[in-house]
Amino acid sequence: MGEVQMVAATPEKALDAAITIATRVAACAPLGIKATLASAHLALDPAERPALLKLSEQYVALYRTQDFLEGRRSEAEGRPPVYTGK
Repeated sequence: MGEVQMVAATPEKALDAAITIATRVAACAPLGIKATLASAHLALDPAERPALLKLSEQYVALYRTQDFLEGRRSEAEGRPPVYTGK
């Protein structure tokens, strides 16, 4: 949150900031990115309640994935994660 609200002094700096943000997002687990995007689309609804109600459901589903386990394992081992989208 807040990343897309940055203001850049020049178009070149805006592009650099966009590439930095995109690189950070691309390094994340694909299932987490997909869930975040789905949640963001739900949050566009003026009634935020549906989005909030689905968050717990999404978290539980993510905690059961191989990517979640890989993220925790790689963190414990001090290495970058290798996500598979499963």
